[in-house]
Amino acid sequence: MSRQLSLVMPFPGYPPPTFPPRPRAVKGFAVSIFAGIVTIIAGIAATAVAWLFPGDVPAWLAPYTLGGIIAGLVLGILIFLGAFLIWHRYLALGGIMVFLCSLANVYLIVVYFITTVWSYVVLALGLLALVLGVIGAILGIAGK
Repeated sequence: MSRQLSLVMPFPGYPPPTFPPRPRAVKGFAVSIFAGIVTIIAGIAATAVAWLFPGDVPAWLAPYTLGGIIAGLVLGILIFLGAFLIWHRYLALGGIMVFLCSLANVYLIVVYFITTVWSYVVLALGLLALVLGVIGAILGIAGK
């Protein structure tokens, strides 16, 4: 008689090894969410300044006064998406996304050369969103 191999389950005495789940990057998530909110507010403020002071808007920027709110909303939503990727433990992907979209806030710092006092509020909000996004991305990638 020939011997056949028996395909039986091994003895279930030892459970398979399990690892605890990685902790969530709560600080990176929170700072990134706040950076997204500030980005949207900065886009709305940029459009408001361009509409309230139409005489101070440069001629090359006049057709693009709605560009501030559109870019602010798009970048803010992308920063939110990156923050939720950080929350769901895709740390590197979410952190890189938040970092790149926060660097795109330079449009509020460089583009709006409107010569009013209120344009400095837009510049400050854009710079704050940029700094918060970079800090949130670093914290998210680090898993903090």
